[in-house]
Amino acid sequence: MRGWRPPRPTDREGNWRDEVAQWMRAKREMLCARPWLAELPFVAAPHGPNWLLWLEAVTEPLSRTGLSSPDIGEMISIVDGYTRGASDTAISLARSRARGISDAEWAAAVGADLGRAIGDPRFPKFAAVLTTPSDGHTRSMDESFEFGIARVLDGIELYIDASPRKRSASRRGG
Repeated sequence: MRGWRPPRPTDREGNWRDEVAQWMRAKREMLCARPWLAELPFVAAPHGPNWLLWLEAVTEPLSRTGLSSPDIGEMISIVDGYTRGASDTAISLARSRARGISDAEWAAAVGADLGRAIGDPRFPKFAAVLTTPSDGHTRSMDESFEFGIARVLDGIELYIDASPRKRSASRRGG
């Protein structure tokens, strides 16, 4: 079994996006293997050396972006929050499989649960999302996770590019 250590940057000058995405994938894998960690409230989480290694591993590439320390802290929260939240569904499916429930049965149960919004006047927007025909492509759970990683990192990159430090450097020609 893997030691569940975070990935280490392979190159100190590497692409921060690639390294943060790698961290997010590894964190999801670790949470799915140890689902009880995802259920702990933050204040009760085991804040030992391994937890700090994970924080250091995501801080390293973010620290090369030029963001301030407070902004890096916020970005860590965003990255970790997305990763934890997106892991919930994979953890739920893994638990169902462990109980002998097929993927199709699990999907039907989730669909029925979400389908309660259809026809309920309190949830018209969500019901519209559920009932609008797709373009023919439904993302797998892994594809959805990758889609989300890209959107999170796009947002961070936009923030980096718009940061006052970057604007003032570009005005000075640097």
